[in-house]
Amino acid sequence: MIGTVTDFTAEAVFASALQPSQQPTPAQVWDAVTDTVTRLGTDGCADRLAAAYGDCMTTAATRMRWARETAGALTLKTVAA
Repeated sequence: MIGTVTDFTAEAVFASALQPSQQPTPAQVWDAVTDTVTRLGTDGCADRLAAAYGDCMTTAATRMRWARETAGALTLKTVAA
């Protein structure tokens, strides 16, 4: 169960095609979140997250830390940026 908007956003960032090496801008992150949720739905993001943890826990944990940091850095102000 998703606890906060940041948790939901982090799941969508995790499930997106974005990579940390891309150093995405806030606008790129928002676009990726929108695209990912549109394609997968909210349950699809959670399903992708769960599958990744089952496939490779270490890699998934590293990606989730990045996704949470990236989602946490977003604010409503960054939508207009």
